[in-house]
Amino acid sequence: MRKVIHHLTVKDGSTMYYEVMGKGDPLVLLHGNGGSTEYFSKQVSALGKHYRLYIIDSRGRGHSTDLSPHISFQLMAEDLLEILQHEQLSKINLLGFSDGANLALLFAQEHPEMINSLILNAGNHHFDDLTEDTREAFRWHRHLLRVGARLHPFLHRVAHYYNLAFETIRLDADRIHQIKAPVLILVGEKDIVKPSFSHHLAALFHHSELIIEPGTGHRFARVKPKTYNQYVLSFLKYVPKINE
Repeated sequence: MRKVIHHLTVKDGSTMYYEVMGKGDPLVLLHGNGGSTEYFSKQVSALGKHYRLYIIDSRGRGHSTDLSPHISFQLMAEDLLEILQHEQLSKINLLGFSDGANLALLFAQEHPEMINSLILNAGNHHFDDLTEDTREAFRWHRHLLRVGARLHPFLHRVAHYYNLAFETIRLDADRIHQIKAPVLILVGEKDIVKPSFSHHLAALFHHSELIIEPGTGHRFARVKPKTYNQYVLSFLKYVPKINE
């Protein structure tokens, strides 16, 4: 499948890297914290047959740069909007994984008119939505990074991104109710996100479907790509086409 690589300089001077491939209505893919476009390598072939994929490296990840003194989901949402405007996309299908799902959730609340469909894979809105073991591990890692950052500049930048795990994404009921698009929520039975939050999130939308995959952890798309792709395509099959 032919891939076109883009580099877009956004308003603070950072450069956003993204790949475009496939054909059909636009489907934007957002990876998780610490990931890159490579995370979706097992989705490209299946999804690209039916959709034009826009796979983005978040700022400071993969091939994207980051000049910000403080990263936030709000800043990343502004990056996403700049890319979509550059590509002249006024309506999209949006899929996010982990921190990418958190970003997608924020973006959809800010720009509901741009969302044709929304797929949230293992997203959360607050640190407490994660399992107890996960929260403890994250706190410990953050402590180690803070200590290490005093000794090595590289670890300071790692801590810069790691702090996203502790950021809260607002859940504004009024804004969420403006999202009329169908929503699919995907999560593994053994995910780091509490099942209770995924049920709560699904209940907030007008039209949502929740799938909890048995025996699967956080990296559903990587460990069960065929099943994952089938869920995504089955959901999108009933989503209205943007250009019709």
